[in-house]
Amino acid sequence: MSATRLSPPMDAREQEHRHPKPQVPDEATTRNLRLPLIASVALTVGTAVASVVGISLGPELYGSDPPLILVSPGGDLANLAIVLPALIATTWFAWRGSFFGLLLWPGALFYGLYIYAVYLVGAPAGMMLFVYVALVAVIATSLVVTLASIDTEEIRGRLINAPVRFAGGALLIIGVAAYAGLTATALSEFTGATSEPGFRPQWVIDCALGTPPLLIAGLLAWLRRPMGYATVGGLLFVSGLGGLAFAAAAVFQGLLSDAPIEAAVVAVHLVIGAVSFGLLVWFLARQARPFPLSIANVLRKGG
Repeated sequence: MSATRLSPPMDAREQEHRHPKPQVPDEATTRNLRLPLIASVALTVGTAVASVVGISLGPELYGSDPPLILVSPGGDLANLAIVLPALIATTWFAWRGSFFGLLLWPGALFYGLYIYAVYLVGAPAGMMLFVYVALVAVIATSLVVTLASIDTEEIRGRLINAPVRFAGGALLIIGVAAYAGLTATALSEFTGATSEPGFRPQWVIDCALGTPPLLIAGLLAWLRRPMGYATVGGLLFVSGLGGLAFAAAAVFQGLLSDAPIEAAVVAVHLVIGAVSFGLLVWFLARQARPFPLSIANVLRKGG
């Protein structure tokens, strides 16, 4: 009689890899992320309403020649066509328990904060101002709650083999280049060499809100700090989404107003978007553990 050779039992991780469980919302997950989820719903509804109103009213809301590309009917159309689907997708995946959803979702929220901060200071005064204020306040609060709920050490452990220093270096380069461009623009304005309509609102938001997180997260990622691992993916997503949305807004506004489309501006932002998304895909593809991951595993426990 031949002996039967028994194979060693699979450990829990191997079993999960071979027979992954479907990802479903976890009670602790939804409790910890209740406010950010509410903020995502509010941002989704607010973006849809603000975009439809902006496209419908057009010159009545922004004037016949909007000074800011992002605060214009073209910007609203870009938000409706690009930003809104990205927000819905990341929120859905986060709600369903996706680890990657958790990494990218705060990035989508941050881009919503950035874009409506631009509207808040750059759009003409009107009833929509109340919508912009509410969105900025809710999103800012939800981002603080989200980052406080994430176990950054656990995320670093799961992404320990990812090229985090390279991704962090890329964010640093993007941030430094952005500040160089902002400085050059300011010097041109101050010396009277050029005069760009709407210079101050966009410049202030980019300097004070849009660019600092890129530098901070880039530095933390370069130093391999836990918060760098937790935020670098989301901010690469922000950089890619911002580049694509700005290019689309410039094209849409040119088509809607018959104004000339600056091909160089569109091309530069498309390159920024493509490079950022390419780095993001490479970064996420190098996750340390090739089995399904749940948000519940990377949230701090507690109510």
